[in-house]
Formats: sequence, C-alpha cells, structure tokens
Amino acid sequence: MSAPLASRRVANLAPLLDPSHADWERHAATRIALAPTPLGLQPTPYVRNTWKDRPYGALLALDVASVHDGRGWALRASWEGVSAPGDFPDALAIALPLAGRPVLATMGSAEAPIHYLRWRADREAVSSQIAHGIGSSAAGPPIAAHAAARAAGTRWQLVVSRPLGAPHGAAALQAGVSTQIGFAVWCGGNDERAGIKAFSIDWLELALDA
Repeated sequence: MSAPLASRRVANLAPLLDPSHADWERHAATRIALAPTPLGLQPTPYVRNTWKDRPYGALLALDVASVHDGRGWALRASWEGVSAPGDFPDALAIALPLAGRPVLATMGSAEAPIHYLRWRADREAVSSQIAHGIGSSAAGPPIAAHAAARAAGTRWQLVVSRPLGAPHGAAALQAGVSTQIGFAVWCGGNDERAGIKAFSIDWLELALDA
C-alpha cells in the first residue's frame, strides 16, 4: 500500500464543493497510479474477446486531494481526458470498504462488500452502488452524495462530497479514523464502460484528521 491520502480538516467545507475554488490549491494532491483492469477479470467471454486486441484503461494517474469539516467530506479528483459527448460518458468511481477486508481488484465478495460512489459526465446525480464481487454491482444505500465537475481544457476537475458517519448503512467515514479508498476511471470516448476501465490496483489508506 502506498503513502496515505490525508483528508485535512477545514473550518467550512462549502467553498470547496466548487472544483475550481482557489482554496483547493492549499491542499496538496496525491498522485495515484492506475492500470487497465485485467481482461481475465472481465465477467463474460464476449467482453474478453471484444477487447483482447483493443487498448483501454490508458489513463496512468489520477490526482486526488481530500478535506472534511467534521460533518461532511469532499474529494477533488483531477485527470487528463475529457471526451466529447457520445454513447458512453466519462466516469469516475470512488470505492470504500463496507465490511470485512474486501479485495479491491475483485470488487469485494459476499462477506466483504465494497461501497462505490459513481459519477458520470452525463448526469448530475452521484449513484450509490454495492459490489459483492466482479460484475455484481447493484443499487447501494441512499446517501446525500453530490458532485460538481469542470472540464478545464482536456482535464477534468471533479469534487464528490458526502456526509461523514455511515448514513443508511453506507461505508463509514469518521474524523480521526483511517479507512481505505480506491478509484476507477472510464474514458467514454474509448467506449469504456462496466469492467473496461482504469483502476487503482490496490487500496490506498485514507487518513481523516481528527
């Protein structure tokens, strides 16, 4: 596991819900390495055959910064690759362990599920999803999660926010407590969707200031 992603405490989260707010420059971003999801982990022969000679998941890194104010949490992600509108949107998912010790690469298991917050460029809402293994994503617990995105030239700046605690059975985030976090990014301009994506291969520690 790489160095922790620090979530610094701020007095007021509200200004930082804007991805272009100048205050984000006071919080150093952590560069997170990404790689294509292995074809062997794709759930169907059709997907494996369709993509075996086609490049995907080419994004190599994601820049992430995180803050909280004791009540809510916000994460800003920035990456290269703004796709023109098409059949498939650019998207990003944030993974947090829901229970047990889930394996990120296999999207958890029945005993150790993963909670995802997923943003898509063609929707304002953030979806809450639970995975119990590869290809098993389903609707997750309701949570007051929000997103604000800005395309700055060829680069996305995205802020995803949610309350602290474990509302309605969501993955727990608590001031002064560390957890794990992972990421996935889809390039819509390359027709990426479902398991065809770039992802952080292993969990990163997310350390929330007390």
